[in-house]
Amino acid sequence: MSHSHDHNHTGHRHEHAPQSLENINSAFYIGIALNIVFTAIEFIYGYSTDSLALLSDATHNLSDVGSLILALVGMKLAKKTATLSYTYGFKKASLLASLINSVLLVAVAGGIIYEAIHRFTNPSPLTGNTIIVVSAIGVVINTVSAFLFFKGQKDDINVKGAFLHLLVDALVSVGVVIAGTIIYFTDWTIIDPIISCVIAIVVLVSTWNLFNESVRLVLDGVPSSIKIEDIKESLLEIEEIDKVHHMHVWALSSTENAMTVHVVLKKYALDAANSNAETPLQRWERLKLIIRHKLLHHSVHHATLELDADDSLADEKVH
Repeated sequence: MSHSHDHNHTGHRHEHAPQSLENINSAFYIGIALNIVFTAIEFIYGYSTDSLALLSDATHNLSDVGSLILALVGMKLAKKTATLSYTYGFKKASLLASLINSVLLVAVAGGIIYEAIHRFTNPSPLTGNTIIVVSAIGVVINTVSAFLFFKGQKDDINVKGAFLHLLVDALVSVGVVIAGTIIYFTDWTIIDPIISCVIAIVVLVSTWNLFNESVRLVLDGVPSSIKIEDIKESLLEIEEIDKVHHMHVWALSSTENAMTVHVVLKKYALDAANSNAETPLQRWERLKLIIRHKLLHHSVHHATLELDADDSLADEKVH
């Protein structure tokens, strides 16, 4: 049996491991600090001017703070050593926190819509220039915060999520500036609950995806980015493999996935007499390296592989 498969990748860098967030620690801290300050400003001026649009945007920005903190905490927890009680460590804590955060955001968005409906029949007098100034500050802060994550978002899905969330918030703040401008020039205060409803819908739409994926991952479902059939086809491309079954894939954290799979080898691959003069154990160890490398291409970072014999190979002594 002759099988050549070069995994050295000489001449170019070939990284499969989840990227570390160490190089963007400062981006998280700066982003959190900026958004906490701005959220406080929006809440203060939102209450003082009775602007539901500002309060809605402040609530949305508060979700950004939560998301950034969750990503940062998840990064820290991922480094904690596993224990006898938590053999996988604490990587999944970020998934549970994400689920809780998404449920709270749905409740907050519902509250915003409820209050907006009330404002349609009982509009409050508003100061358009205050709304314009405060929300314009939001445009600047969210844009700056998003820019901090621009480079890192190419390497890490959590950073990409933070980048897109902040970018969307910058656009939402632009919407509030528009609402403030309309109120300033026309005194058309009904635009305030209209913009608030739009913000609440944006929160609900973005939160639904977060909620759906969080539930899936907490229940050990297959991450949406992974296709089981693609993995199966990739493994069956290996010459010695006849079948794969009992495949299970789940998320260890938001950046790491695990898998268990049973592998059945072809008859000749189990034959001790082969041109490479490998023992069955040596052959299986070599194949495991090939399999693990292929799995890394599918974002599976931890794999437990079991060698099976089908009914026709039950007498083979390969384990």
